[in-house]
Amino acid sequence: MTTVEQGGADEDSRLDGRPVAEETRREVPTVQVAPVPVRERFGGSKLGAAFFGWLVAIGMTVLLTGVVALVVAAMGRNLSNVPFVADAADAGLTGMVAAGAVLAVAYFFGGYVAGRLARFDGARNGLLAWLLGLIVAVLATVAAAVVGASTDLTATVHLPTIPVDVSALTVSGAVVLALTVIVTALTAALGGRLGERFHRRVDRAAGLDLR
Repeated sequence: MTTVEQGGADEDSRLDGRPVAEETRREVPTVQVAPVPVRERFGGSKLGAAFFGWLVAIGMTVLLTGVVALVVAAMGRNLSNVPFVADAADAGLTGMVAAGAVLAVAYFFGGYVAGRLARFDGARNGLLAWLLGLIVAVLATVAAAVVGASTDLTATVHLPTIPVDVSALTVSGAVVLALTVIVTALTAALGGRLGERFHRRVDRAAGLDLR
């Protein structure tokens, strides 16, 4: 029979060759607040991130347009009536709404890429990608109207553009145009914000606070 003494026993006391008690230690991660110049130095608007975000928006526009074409074909409709972004006005109000939805989704992904690349100020860089796309779309539309349809690059490569024929703008078309501009801006900012959140999760896992 083994007797365990209560008095004088310490953490090295053993019973049947095994420790009676062991002290467990758990390290609590500490959050290190980064100095302010880190965000001031690497934050702000990043034109490069916005440019690549805009390129992603172009690619998503082409991809989603192809998906719409496949869906319309599967429904047994004429492919000539597919509301492509470049000639959505010919498809009527439904085509303009569909084109606006395509642009909204495309700029969400574009904003996400811009925010992910920029690391800081994701919403701002998402909006910058949207603004870059808006400027290019306006310039391409004006160039096509002034010089001629043969210079309409948006119809050739399906760049994200305004889904309304400005020369034949109606009240419903103006409403769709305004909603498209607002919604695409919001989705681009939202995508940029979500892209930035990835870096915040990594920072928290590393014990850093870079907010």
